Amino acid sequence: MLNLTKQEQLVLAFVIALILTGLAVKTYRKAHPTSQNPEHAAH
Repeated sequence: MLNLTKQEQLVLAFVIALILTGLAVKTYRKAHPTSQNPEHAAH
């Protein structure tokens, strides 16, 4: 494995978490379609 500093490990973990969260949201939205205007659905 790569020898990364604690800060580099933290940044890498954060980036991976963001990517996984984005993929999860994309998959969820595809499986659960909302109305035609999602920006108005929250109001």
